[in-house]
Amino acid sequence: MDSSSLARAASPALGRRKKTPLANAGLYEAVTRWVLVGLAFLFPLFFLPFTVDAFEVNKQTLLVVLTLVAAVAWIGSMVMEKRLVFRSGWLNLFPALILLAVLISSIFSLGGYQSWVGQGSQEYTSFLTIAMGVLLFYTLMNRADGTSLQRRLLLALLLASGMAGLQMLLSLFGWNVLPFVSGRGFNPIGTVNAFAMFLTVVSTLGMALWLVSKKGEQGDVLPSGRLGIAARVLIVFVAVVSLFLLAIIDFWVLWVVEIIAALILLAFPFLQGEEFGKPNRFVLPLLVLVVSILLLFLPSPFARFRLPVVVSPSYSSSWQIAKQTLSEGPLRLLIGSGPGTYAFEYAKYKPTGVNASTFWNFRFDRAKSHALTVLGTLGILGALTWILFAVAIAAKSLGKLLRERQADEWKMTYVLFAGWVAIVAALLLYSSNMALTILFWLLTGLLASQGVARIRQADFSHAPKLGLLFSFVFVLAAVGVLATLFMTGQRYASEVAFAQAVRLDRQGAPSDQVVRKLGEAVSFNRFSDVYYRNLSQALLLRTRDVLRDPKTRTENGQIAPERASQIQSLLAASMNATARATTLAPNNSLNWLVRGNTYAEVITLVNGAEDGAAASYQKAMELEPKNPLYQANLGRLHLMVADRARSLKGSENKEVASVAVEAEKTELKAAEESLNKAVELKPDYAVAHYYLAAVYERQGRTADAAGRLAALRQYSPLDVGLGFQLSMLFIKLQQYDAARAELERVVGLSPNYSNARWYLASMYEIKGDLSAAIGQIEKVLELNPENQAVKSRLERLKTGNLTTKIPQPVEEEDENATSLEGGEITSAERTNASDYVSEE
Repeated sequence: MDSSSLARAASPALGRRKKTPLANAGLYEAVTRWVLVGLAFLFPLFFLPFTVDAFEVNKQTLLVVLTLVAAVAWIGSMVMEKRLVFRSGWLNLFPALILLAVLISSIFSLGGYQSWVGQGSQEYTSFLTIAMGVLLFYTLMNRADGTSLQRRLLLALLLASGMAGLQMLLSLFGWNVLPFVSGRGFNPIGTVNAFAMFLTVVSTLGMALWLVSKKGEQGDVLPSGRLGIAARVLIVFVAVVSLFLLAIIDFWVLWVVEIIAALILLAFPFLQGEEFGKPNRFVLPLLVLVVSILLLFLPSPFARFRLPVVVSPSYSSSWQIAKQTLSEGPLRLLIGSGPGTYAFEYAKYKPTGVNASTFWNFRFDRAKSHALTVLGTLGILGALTWILFAVAIAAKSLGKLLRERQADEWKMTYVLFAGWVAIVAALLLYSSNMALTILFWLLTGLLASQGVARIRQADFSHAPKLGLLFSFVFVLAAVGVLATLFMTGQRYASEVAFAQAVRLDRQGAPSDQVVRKLGEAVSFNRFSDVYYRNLSQALLLRTRDVLRDPKTRTENGQIAPERASQIQSLLAASMNATARATTLAPNNSLNWLVRGNTYAEVITLVNGAEDGAAASYQKAMELEPKNPLYQANLGRLHLMVADRARSLKGSENKEVASVAVEAEKTELKAAEESLNKAVELKPDYAVAHYYLAAVYERQGRTADAAGRLAALRQYSPLDVGLGFQLSMLFIKLQQYDAARAELERVVGLSPNYSNARWYLASMYEIKGDLSAAIGQIEKVLELNPENQAVKSRLERLKTGNLTTKIPQPVEEEDENATSLEGGEITSAERTNASDYVSEE
């Protein structure tokens, strides 16, 4: 027996060993195919109510997970087949150049985490999303080249779009099938305009499939039998819903994109007429074209539906903002301000005229069109790579359409090219989001798989080093996927915790619960300035709650030692959180605003806090020079410091008193200057007028203060706090009739306002109307039954004893009643320009 026979005898099972399922190349290929089909079906529909933004972060998470799984399965199939197969050609270069341009822009970005990963509805333009888009492109180009798989992908997309369209129709008539969804116009894509744009692209794909399908032909672009009938019904449904939605919105940009798509559909029959079906199929695209052209110039008869209004900067404003951003220097000219930083650009260069509108304090986070957003955020380098990529795809596709003679290949190229032109036109004329971004990469990858015909192969048996390298790459990619999934899970957990904190705050939950949830968000993700900014505000609210707690003070009115330690810890944590926010995103003016407000809150507790607050407001003004809010906050800060100096004017130490007198004058003058600048930026800014009146009152210019508040009242006639302050100034000026009239107005607006009734009684006393004064004090006693001062005054009045002396207030006024910041943690942090507008 030879050695080989001996080996077989020793290991009889060796020759019968089978491959494990994980070593089966077919399994990896199947995983790639079905994951890609799953992505095409899920991304239009996928959203979850667990995060503040139900759409963007969830769709980005879906894209990351499914793209990574598909790409690793693709690499795994080549490792198991022991053969490298890929489509070669110069087209591979352009996505890599785009990724490189975005990488460089992210490295030098003004946005930090917002550029790398995305937050606040900026996920669609982040480096992570672009990287996943490029990876999806290469996976599709190399693994989705068969007509069968492409047909499945497009049918999955059509089915999901039809379901989304049905949901939209139901919501238009007030029927929301999901329990956590409310509001007319709800859809899983985003704004109604974005959804209409999405459906326009998908309906273009559907109509193209309809035009070139021929029943019974081998490799037809649509399935046969009942499934084919269902597909055709679905295509008509999506096209009709798309056209109906466009007629309801009646926005010219949508009509232009629809016209471009319809012209593409109708142009190619002149080149390859034999590839198209019966002539009656052209009725649908012709109808779409005619209706689109008519309603582009005529008012739509369906525009009576009330849908959420969408707002964005104009094309001219968007262009000017991008141009000014690029003019900051050579670096910005080349690479822009960074992915996801359009809100910073807008804050810095927005037109002053915006301050006269409702959106004066709103920061749009994208331009009118995605092309202009890319120009400002990625610079000339980034914009050029996108242009070259689009031109390359168009050239390849047109070349194939003009030269291809194989029917099924030509048909699918035609279908994909029609949809691709529609999405490109949409991004040139309109803004983008995660759904439109995924749709772009999906169609581009499929179109590239049709246009790139040259395939390179390398057998690992002839190149063992290459096989070893790919095995290593496969293992490395698998580990990378697991690591990425873990980090994505951590990031998602932080989003969920933040959303829970927002909901608790809106529900009026105790501040410690809100702080706890924000602490969880920060622990899961230490790179988001949004979390730290909100945590700082929540900690301040928690500090106020502790100070208001009766157990905080001892019987002699002093703060208990254990509570003093707790308060110091909360204040220190709040200041650390806002400092962390400005460190993470120093170019976000909101971070400096919150930091300034935090310092302003602790002026009486921390030495030099007023300097930190002033410096923070100044930094915010540098980043957003045309926003009057920061000037008003700075003026309020000077007013607070002046009040503190005013309290020291009566000091027994003459030197301290003398310094306090000068300090009060200086601070009041500085406050007046800042507040006047705020009024210059926004003449109708009520808050600035209010504090300016307070400055005048402290300067002894009571008449000026009253005049300012009287004018301000015209802007805010329902503001009872403002009316009360105006009445106090009238009393100080001894204009008792005017004060009485204003107090009567305030009591009419707020019958339970104790102080208003308290001083209205005084006005009746001065007038000599005893019964009216008693009536007011009796009502005050009902509101404050245990107040001895009220009881004593009522007894005095009932004896007929009137006085002209103005009393002290019956209850302490809330100093923050007209404060600049509400102190609430809200989803307004997630600014999204497309959630507000009137673009029509």
